[in-house]
Amino acid sequence: MPAIRLSDVAADAGVSLATASRVLNGSSRVPGKDVAEKVKASAAKLGYVPNAQAQALARSRSGLIGLVVHDIADPYFAAIARAVQQQIFASDSQVLLTQTDRDHETEVRALRSLIAQQVDALVLVGSHRYGGDADAAISTLLEGFSRNGGTVVGLGQSLGVGRTIVPDNAEAAEELATSLVVEGHRRFAVVEGIAGIPSAGDRTGGFVRGLTRAGIEPELTLRAELTRSGGHDAAARVADHLAAAPSSSSAPSDPLPLCLFAPADVMALGALGELRRRGLDVPGQVAVAGFGGVPDAADVAPTLSTIALPLDDMARTAVDWVLARGDAGQEAPAAAEVHVSGEVLLRESTQLTAAS
Repeated sequence: MPAIRLSDVAADAGVSLATASRVLNGSSRVPGKDVAEKVKASAAKLGYVPNAQAQALARSRSGLIGLVVHDIADPYFAAIARAVQQQIFASDSQVLLTQTDRDHETEVRALRSLIAQQVDALVLVGSHRYGGDADAAISTLLEGFSRNGGTVVGLGQSLGVGRTIVPDNAEAAEELATSLVVEGHRRFAVVEGIAGIPSAGDRTGGFVRGLTRAGIEPELTLRAELTRSGGHDAAARVADHLAAAPSSSSAPSDPLPLCLFAPADVMALGALGELRRRGLDVPGQVAVAGFGGVPDAADVAPTLSTIALPLDDMARTAVDWVLARGDAGQEAPAAAEVHVSGEVLLRESTQLTAAS
């Protein structure tokens, strides 16, 4: 059976091809209500689906939004992607989602592909710095896209192009450290040295600054990837440290648990799972705190202490900026930033009263 063409719809509805095109392809020059309904009824009867390229030509925009995340399996990125998708879809646009696994070449390919598909906007979620030529290649792509009328929005760090939503990572992490000290914690393990991810460095730096102001130094510092498996590795290091403590001259006699700060909830959740598998009591022997405020943090046992960022609000702001480009016809001020704060949520994973 031959494919249904727009001319078939026009003939069935008894209108010109131009009129059928204006109705179905989203032109601003729409005929009367009765005519439009007749055309839509014919399209539905015949099973005609408008051509996306024709719609883009009629509207002077594609209705496509490119969303770039590091890892869709990470609940932080998944939560933001879901919120963006819901709001974009409600505006009759579509999201093209891609993940980069924090790989420079993958990100460059993804951006080129999205730009080639004529997306109206690019939304990049997560902070990173690849360094040198790698960052320059990405900046060149984003600058060219913006010059050609595209909207660029970042969630996590300033991209130097478009607008950015920046969490106050260091300040929030410092507040978390202070809150844990006030609760009575004195022993801490922190994850540091995560290359290429400025947000992780800011969070660890802020957390250590909070400890320093309280006169406390971390008992253990370690390196691990900012992933679920990185959380497994961090938990293994903590377990080894505790196992070796009785034979160490520097081992503390304090019965308080060692509190692990992971600069991302996905890492903290991975650490919780690995600690359970190793038979360590949380929070009796090891307390765990994360950063991000992903919904999963409230569903695990024990529930995870964390900094809860306003993920839905961040996604809503990003979508507002994206849609404003198409509605207003003019791009938002370049390099504008909006800073957001997180809320300290102390939950079961750091409760000292449960450690008796």
